[in-house]
Amino acid sequence: MSLKNKSAFIWADSKLLTKPIHVSAPYHFVFLGEILSYIENSGNTSIDVFDFESRDVEFSKYIQCLSDNKYDSIAFFVNTDNIENSLTLLKITKEISPKTKCIAYGELCVFLPDFFINTEFDAIVSDRCDCEVSILDFFNYSYNLINKEKARGVKFIENNKFNLYADGIYLPSKDWGFTNLNKSFVKSLFNIEGKDQVVIEIARGCPYNCKYCKETCFAGNIERRRPIKDVISYINHSDYEIFKFYASNFTLDELYVDKFCDELINNCKEIKWSCTTRPELLENERLIQKMSLAGCKKISVGIETIEKDELDDLKRSYNTQNIIDGINLLNKYNIEYKALIMFGVPNQTKESILATLDFLSKYKVTIRPTAYTPFYEMKPNMSAEDIYKFDKRTYYKHIDGLSYSTFLQLIYNVYNYKNILMEG
Repeated sequence: MSLKNKSAFIWADSKLLTKPIHVSAPYHFVFLGEILSYIENSGNTSIDVFDFESRDVEFSKYIQCLSDNKYDSIAFFVNTDNIENSLTLLKITKEISPKTKCIAYGELCVFLPDFFINTEFDAIVSDRCDCEVSILDFFNYSYNLINKEKARGVKFIENNKFNLYADGIYLPSKDWGFTNLNKSFVKSLFNIEGKDQVVIEIARGCPYNCKYCKETCFAGNIERRRPIKDVISYINHSDYEIFKFYASNFTLDELYVDKFCDELINNCKEIKWSCTTRPELLENERLIQKMSLAGCKKISVGIETIEKDELDDLKRSYNTQNIIDGINLLNKYNIEYKALIMFGVPNQTKESILATLDFLSKYKVTIRPTAYTPFYEMKPNMSAEDIYKFDKRTYYKHIDGLSYSTFLQLIYNVYNYKNILMEG
């Protein structure tokens, strides 16, 4: 493969009303940085990155590069909040360089694949496969190095329908890429976060299959985890000291976490780190103590709500006592408890939201709200504008006693919830 082969990654920016960019910053490490690393390590392809959401590049630069390089192929990360800008960039790309082949990947390709049939994309990445393999094969197809029949997990759009010639695959976890921390877009994400926090994907896949979550559709229901020594080596060779270990349920595999903490304590430089898990997976005191000793400073916990009927609808099996026990346990070992909650859960009312917020405020935990987004209700004939409404910071269908105005104020100013709910 010669360096004349030229490709690019594009992450279009979100619209004004969508989630603050610091909320999505970790995804850039996982769905851009790590995928990019895998592809760059797989050949001599020259790849440019235009991460517009990180504000690392000017639009004029993209136009100039598009005109000068005539990319063979471009991969667009597409989700609900950047769908409109992605399609705008796609249209411009095809007008300037009509021979450039473009593939979409991301949550919208998983939740609403048929939407893309009537766009100018040449292909999308299939669900239930590791997308870096599909993107690499698509790039190689664009360089005429392989036939489309060998492009794994690539759904080609031909004659207004999908043709999937080869099934996608799941990579061995040892082959996952690590974000190149010398890339300039990483520095921009640090500035947005307000700290030099490096995100490392620890696990893919989730056995819980929550209907509002993309993880199982993306990565399957069998969890896969990186080799611990590879993670430690990456940390030790970096210049940074703050890390987020990205996994849907970090403490699900207690044996892995136990060994991981041993390595952090005995063979790693001193770092501070955070992770995410579920309330019912915070019961092992010995493990939490070891996590604290290994540098864990914060655990984000997906509690969603405290109301039983709402939890039943979400098929969540924990109760308020699980949450209280988890809070007390983390407090005991000086780990911040960050409660991830959702507004708009089926059967939720203004009163039940107040009860959840009162409960969490009583225990003085950090609160991060998002909107309950029923992605499964999206339809392929929807417009991009309608799809955009399914954003996790703005989606609103109906909540008894709660106006949309009050809902938005709660999302963006949750610690002032009593005054907001009193006025709303």
